[in-house]
Amino acid sequence: MYARASYKKKNKVPVRTVNTQEALAVAVAAQRINGAYLKDTRRFSCEENVTQFSNKEIVKFAFEEYPLKYQPMDFVRPVPTEEDYAQVAEIQKWMKRYVMLGLGDLDDFKKDMIATVSQDTVKFSHLGRVAYIPEFVRRDKHESGLKKEIRVEYRDSKHLGSDKDMVEGVVKILDKRFSREWESYNYTAVMDGNLVSFMNKHEHDVGAMKRIKGKVKAQTQNKLFSANETRLNYVKLYKV
Repeated sequence: MYARASYKKKNKVPVRTVNTQEALAVAVAAQRINGAYLKDTRRFSCEENVTQFSNKEIVKFAFEEYPLKYQPMDFVRPVPTEEDYAQVAEIQKWMKRYVMLGLGDLDDFKKDMIATVSQDTVKFSHLGRVAYIPEFVRRDKHESGLKKEIRVEYRDSKHLGSDKDMVEGVVKILDKRFSREWESYNYTAVMDGNLVSFMNKHEHDVGAMKRIKGKVKAQTQNKLFSANETRLNYVKLYKV
């Protein structure tokens, strides 16, 4: 069982801290239990359905000092497995590469993530950040691989058509990001060696092949690598 939060005193103000590795192990376990990073807790009116706690709440409740007072009655503490601890080691290894490469060009968000895993202990108030780290590393690895793929295979991508032209063909989905603002997925794909991007309300797997029909909205550059990319709208996707 992982250790409870300890206390440090700084200027006579008690600061609760948790062992970083233990906190990361619970964060990895939360990701495993939920199958993904769950931002908001899901409660159901039907008693047969178990509450699905957000990753952040799982990590915070796991290290709660007064569980009887602050933990929900239906919360069950996750027990990290050996595989979870092995993943913690991989996470820390991945994050250390940033330290070796230098932090100068990183944004504040990434710097905060790195600072969190670099310490032996983490503030209890920062456990929400720890809960996101497994998802951050998963996305970061995917983005790093995607950037390399675009640089190597699609650097000569050409713009398709002109403004409002209809485009049809078969695409391979390279990346997807869900937009809460638009309640849709933002996709990056490739068609005949040319990069395209578009929004669609339906979820499709990365690597899937789809027949596409849409109108040219803009001629842009890919955000990960300066390759030509065509932005499409009014998109319809079909089975190949």
